[in-house]
Amino acid sequence: MNGEDGIESSSELVAKGPAEAEVTERVRSVQQEVRAVRSRSWRRLRKITKLERTKNLHAVVVNLVNELRNEGFASWLCPPDAITIGHTQEPLGAYIQRLSVDDNFFQRPPFDHVTDPIYRRLIRDFIEGAVMPESKIAALSWSGGVRSLDDESVRYSIIDGLQRLYCFLIAILLVWRRDQLVQDAVIPEEAWNFFAGSVNRLGDPQSATEKLLERVIRYEIFYAISLAGLLHYMVTFNSSQRRMSLRVQLEIMKKPLIEHLKSEGIPIWEDLGRMPGEQRPKDKFLASDIVLATQAFITHNAHVTTAVETERFLDENQPYLDNIGDISDIMRTLKRISAEVHAKIAQAYESNPSQRSLIMSGDPFLFGFVAACGYVRNRGNMVILDKALDKLVEEIDRPGVDPLHFESYQRALAMLNASRGKEARRLVDDTFRRFFLGVTTDLDWLETAIQITRGVSQ
Repeated sequence: MNGEDGIESSSELVAKGPAEAEVTERVRSVQQEVRAVRSRSWRRLRKITKLERTKNLHAVVVNLVNELRNEGFASWLCPPDAITIGHTQEPLGAYIQRLSVDDNFFQRPPFDHVTDPIYRRLIRDFIEGAVMPESKIAALSWSGGVRSLDDESVRYSIIDGLQRLYCFLIAILLVWRRDQLVQDAVIPEEAWNFFAGSVNRLGDPQSATEKLLERVIRYEIFYAISLAGLLHYMVTFNSSQRRMSLRVQLEIMKKPLIEHLKSEGIPIWEDLGRMPGEQRPKDKFLASDIVLATQAFITHNAHVTTAVETERFLDENQPYLDNIGDISDIMRTLKRISAEVHAKIAQAYESNPSQRSLIMSGDPFLFGFVAACGYVRNRGNMVILDKALDKLVEEIDRPGVDPLHFESYQRALAMLNASRGKEARRLVDDTFRRFFLGVTTDLDWLETAIQITRGVSQ
């Protein structure tokens, strides 16, 4: 009996084993599915960052004309007709084809139009039928100005009205795609709530969008002006509520120089292209800094400023450099600074982020260093400067934890507590001059700081 009981008990265990395993597997499968659903829900509910949403909106706006054409609005997007000199007007559907928002987008740093109180009100007013102020448009070629609006190479650039163009495109999106923009993470829900009443009163999306594309837009044409003239107009004639910073103005006015430097491989990051919340890469020069650095090199003066350079450009109409012959020397020096000096410093100070990218940080280190380079070049020639930079590279390659004595540099900065910004540039400039000219065998920051403070006290 015990044997039978034992056999029976074993049979029960054998029978129950697979069933329990099956149940366990089903439970595990359900748990995995729950986790997957929660994961998908989290992804859907994850709050998108402002930078991500701004990039989404920009991508949609840039491709809007093509999307409209593909979705049945081609009849309201006829190719723009020839225009006459002076004041003119045309349907919105033609206007958004004549002007490229992508080409003009970085005329100034972008911001969040649908949450900005000024521009979202402008968008809503336009949707409701308000007449917008006249824009100002320049007729150019890719190489400069044109003498006739019939020129085959003519293209159009916005002088004043970039934000209105962007608002027009957002208005079209709102009328056409409505609350789908929220689901697509293009605009925040609170922005849609602000526009919803005005948009819904227009009726169905198709006919409302068609009517909006027929809306008349007025603008004034400027032609027979050079690229420098266009840049002057952008800075001095723009009358929007958001003023350009001096750094942005400098980038616009020195665009030919910046593009030339970029084409030669100088790593440059333009503030004009910065999305809200986006940070400059540590391995690139800021465009306005590099403009100031070129002037510091030419004048071997570390105390260049955005205000002075912007004013000088407007007064003297200097779209490029003081001396075009300087460009090859500047190019050669900046290439060595970015490809050799910065690369060596980044390697030597890999564990210290602030010191690793010190030379790319602009004020005061870059300006002081480049001014010293300009001084050596002006006193001798580029051969002597190249030897000086070779000497610096050898110094960086020396074995040691701190080959350039940056710890002493920080202590020297702390000594210069009066007029620190100006004196910090002088510290860098004077220290590198003394090193390049053989007055010191290494970068003696503290000795330079002592000389500066003595000079101030006297």
